[in-house]
Amino acid sequence: MVKRDFLMDQNPGVSLVQQAAALSGSSAHISYDLAAVLFPKSDIFFSDRMLSNGRQYLQSIVQEIETELCRIAVEDFGLSHDMIVEIGNSDRGHSFSMLQNSGLLQGKAVLEHIFSNVQRVELKGRLSQKASQADLESVLTRYLDHDDSQIADAAMALLVAQSRDNAGAAAIRASITNLPAEILYALTWPITAAVEKLSGYEGGTLKTAAEKLLGRHDEGATIQSRAQRLAQLVDANPGDENQMHPLHDGLDLFLARMAQRTGLTADQLTIFSAEPNMVRLIVAMRAIDLPMDRALSIFGLLETGGQLLTPASYNEIDYDHAVDLISDLSSNSLFQDAQQRLNRSAAGLTD
Repeated sequence: MVKRDFLMDQNPGVSLVQQAAALSGSSAHISYDLAAVLFPKSDIFFSDRMLSNGRQYLQSIVQEIETELCRIAVEDFGLSHDMIVEIGNSDRGHSFSMLQNSGLLQGKAVLEHIFSNVQRVELKGRLSQKASQADLESVLTRYLDHDDSQIADAAMALLVAQSRDNAGAAAIRASITNLPAEILYALTWPITAAVEKLSGYEGGTLKTAAEKLLGRHDEGATIQSRAQRLAQLVDANPGDENQMHPLHDGLDLFLARMAQRTGLTADQLTIFSAEPNMVRLIVAMRAIDLPMDRALSIFGLLETGGQLLTPASYNEIDYDHAVDLISDLSSNSLFQDAQQRLNRSAAGLTD
């Protein structure tokens, strides 16, 4: 259905025979799509809402990158091409269908980035159900009047970064400024190629515009970078270091503080929160010796499956074993991926 709509949108004169041929190629992948649904390889459940948010988030990324790419080409390099001018002034995406159908949006890093952002939306929704709007809005503003001016400035910078991705409770969007550098790089070049193909433009200006877009990106302005900076300052400040909690800090700062203490990334911790019973998140809290009462409170706040973390369950986690596991999980992700692939290969398993 997607391929047929794409063909009709881009070229209304395409024949039914051509559409039928395209659908024949698409139907060859039915078994793969069905297998992904029937035999998932992870233990994470993807609700319809999460899938919808993921698609919306990815579409938002693609649209913003292609729009900015074309604006740079036109405004900074004087390119006068009707289609590229139109894309630069448009409020809808043009290249998403082409990129989707080609498989160019299926990179592991891109998909994991999408999932972590979708899960953040889920977590923020859980927070909003268990705390008043007034309390949530005052989370970071309490740091704006902090005695330490560096903490106040860092809190303001984080609020500004968060505002770029704030599209309201019923929406999810992305800002180029908040993308990790590797994700922006992984998407910009396929989008550049797609825009060239869609527009029929054969010059080199779009590539030059892509290089400028990437070159001016400041990863220090992302939500995670600014949350990490604030986490460092807050944890170094007497009186603040032991107050780590989503209701005290807000989700982004809480994850940053957890990441700083465990050596994990905020994305890893976010994924842990989507796993059954959030067991790895619990182990991470135990590994940093988080007090039992606070660990139980955090679990009750973020878990919505009706599960209960008891004092006995938390205390029975061996501290040294928890530290060892988290240490392994915080090692280089490429190294971990290689280990897992080699183990599966040695066992005669395939992906």
